[in-house]
Amino acid sequence: MKALQYIEAAAISTWAVFAPIKAVMFATGALIFMDLATGICAARKSGQPITSKGISRTVAKIVLYECALAVSFIVHQYMTGDLLPADKLVAGLIGLVELKSILENMNTINGSPVFEALINKTISAQDQMNPKDPPK
Repeated sequence: MKALQYIEAAAISTWAVFAPIKAVMFATGALIFMDLATGICAARKSGQPITSKGISRTVAKIVLYECALAVSFIVHQYMTGDLLPADKLVAGLIGLVELKSILENMNTINGSPVFEALINKTISAQDQMNPKDPPK
């Protein structure tokens, strides 16, 4: 019975320590799952098989990224303070890596670069609204 109380106290203490970074951890998890979903769609589109090895990389990524965020938060909070915002730097790097992966998957799904197509459509719509040579 006493061991259960110690476990409960440790869990509550851990939750309290990491409560400030909860949103960043959830956002990282959301990016990972978006990468997984777009990766599955891209694999289907290109005819690649979806294997458990590919899915297990996602599980490893979740564990690694969340641990990196936790450690960097501890470093920032208790060691360096505002001198080096390690948690923000790590979260930014993880976010950029996942965003790049999601965009690569979307390019595969779309068959062409997504942003390039969006920019071209915006430019052509703008040209239609404001022609360079007005009719005489």
